[in-house]
Amino acid sequence: MDINVEYKNQAGFPVFFKKISGKKVVVLFDVNTKKYADEFILKLKNYAGEVSEVFYPDEELVPDEAACEKAFEGAAGVDYVLAVGSGTLNDMAKSVSTRRGVPCGVLATAASMDGYCSKGAALMRGGVKVTDEVHAPSDILIDLEIVRNAPKIMTAAGFGDIIGKYTCLTDWKMANIVKGEPINEKAYALMEKALADCMDAFDGLTRYEDDAVAKLMNALVTAGLSMAECGNSRPASGSEHHQSHFLEMDFIRRGERVPLHGLKVAIGTLVSISLYRYIKENRVEFNGAERVYELIDRLPTVEKVRGMLEKMGCPTRFSEIGVRKETMEEMIEKAYTVRYKATG
Repeated sequence: MDINVEYKNQAGFPVFFKKISGKKVVVLFDVNTKKYADEFILKLKNYAGEVSEVFYPDEELVPDEAACEKAFEGAAGVDYVLAVGSGTLNDMAKSVSTRRGVPCGVLATAASMDGYCSKGAALMRGGVKVTDEVHAPSDILIDLEIVRNAPKIMTAAGFGDIIGKYTCLTDWKMANIVKGEPINEKAYALMEKALADCMDAFDGLTRYEDDAVAKLMNALVTAGLSMAECGNSRPASGSEHHQSHFLEMDFIRRGERVPLHGLKVAIGTLVSISLYRYIKENRVEFNGAERVYELIDRLPTVEKVRGMLEKMGCPTRFSEIGVRKETMEEMIEKAYTVRYKATG
């Protein structure tokens, strides 16, 4: 996947600026990212031939039909669509640029999720969450000062999304052992190294040091690259994500505010590790059990993961994010049905 992942330097983003030189660019942003968009638009005007804007006054932008149509109309006749934001705005930019047949990019405003360079766009259609297949962005622009100063709960969510790679990679290995599911070694290695680098930088991340924040951001971007390499979500999404998706649908069905994806993934990771420990401690028998026990021994303990999440300011109990006891019980029983997994 040919994506320009560019960190800001003294010249700004020279590769990107050269790419959009003389072109018509539309910028999507909302009330939360407006101050960054306003500053960046001033710089864009020094390079682009024309810059237009699509502004959303929403504090919690919902990517529904009306919002997407507004972006689609704003992108008429442009050569490039740029989002200034994170999850929702990035997904909308990928969606509208795919429909218009032009490239897109994002000025990331938070290290909050791993979908920056994915080929999926999570949208709302008919009141239901759908994921459309879209093209990947051509540029991911990262200004560490912006990312480092994002609301801390967003960085906590990004960390939660990455710590979930412990269980998703274990799930993949288990599926290989139990069911013979193939493993894309390159994609696996990409994600495994990015996870290790991020964990090595944890102490610095709790202090929001530039280098550590860059390691987290790199891990989030790498998740998308590894999924693209693999052709599916296996390198970045496992049982912890199944729990998150199940709960998200429940929140939507109830018409309630949906907690950040990475927060749900983080708590789901604690649940998945606990279930893995149960399998090992109770010597649950199944094909390849002894090899799976070895995998379980390599997982961090629930206590260690919980401690790291707490230091990042991340909730560690589902009740803290508004999940009802009966919903959690139903999730434990049914989350595996959301998408295929090793035990599906």
